[in-house]
Amino acid sequence: MDNTKSFKPTERKKVLISNDFREILIRQDTTIIEQRLIVMILSCIKDEQAMFITVKSPIDHIFQKQLSFDECFDGWANQGTVDFIIPLKDLNPKRKMKNKSIKTALINMTNINWLQLKDDSINGFRAVPFILEPGWNHRNIFFKMDKAVMKHLVNMSQYYPLKKDLPYEASSANTIKFLMWILKFKKYGGLTMAYSQILKELHIPSDKYDGRSRFERDFLMNIKADLDCFNNLSFNYSYREGKYSFVIYDTVKAIGTHEKFKTLNELQIDRALKYIKRRRELDEAQARVLKKIYLLRGYDELSKRIKSKISYSHKGQEYIKAVLILLEK
Repeated sequence: MDNTKSFKPTERKKVLISNDFREILIRQDTTIIEQRLIVMILSCIKDEQAMFITVKSPIDHIFQKQLSFDECFDGWANQGTVDFIIPLKDLNPKRKMKNKSIKTALINMTNINWLQLKDDSINGFRAVPFILEPGWNHRNIFFKMDKAVMKHLVNMSQYYPLKKDLPYEASSANTIKFLMWILKFKKYGGLTMAYSQILKELHIPSDKYDGRSRFERDFLMNIKADLDCFNNLSFNYSYREGKYSFVIYDTVKAIGTHEKFKTLNELQIDRALKYIKRRRELDEAQARVLKKIYLLRGYDELSKRIKSKISYSHKGQEYIKAVLILLEK
């Protein structure tokens, strides 16, 4: 093999995430830029990952010996590392990310505590950086990866496909983190779990969100909107007696049955209307008027215009009039 081999990105629609690395993405609070770097790395090594995927065949190849990881990568290593070259035009195609932010993400991924890998020599784990020796110029970024980390990425005993463009479309780093978590329940079609347990499994501090409603508004609703628009799998959810129930569905098939997915703007409007209708004692006709105003102005604009600017004593039609007066100013 070529001792000077370097891994470079290849055009992919999907990348493969090993079960080992999926757990890392659930535990680790990665940024959007780090997630984009990760999918670029996975696009580089997808062909190598394929060598470790067992293909089911009716023919029993009892005499065929599958190469071990060390045999496959023998000759590519340079003192136990492999090299990566990522063109900036591939990582940052629309030049929306600042070079400074990319450099910060690279340096963060060299942190010794970024990964925890099993170490049989001590019958435990050791903390290791995800990448080593990052560098950059006006065209490319360069770094090395320890073969132990590479082995983690190509353990294909169980793996999950991920759309390569998802971290470029998602509104939050939480989208991929949650997707990685809920994927393990795909074969069951969904799950039911206590709110406190969900936070624990997602490694979210119990006081991160000020109550369940804030968790839905700031976490679940944004993720659902992202997955409905940009992923092949998404979910619906409901809450009852302290537990959330999630149903996983195929977005392509669901769209084929003419189910209309709500945009993030529509989800936010529905949430606001539910609260305002109860708090301001609106009847159905008044609620419909307010909804039309929201749809015309958009959730973000209208919320900024009326938030904390109308007396709590205004109810019903009096509240609607106050909204219209504010919009005229």
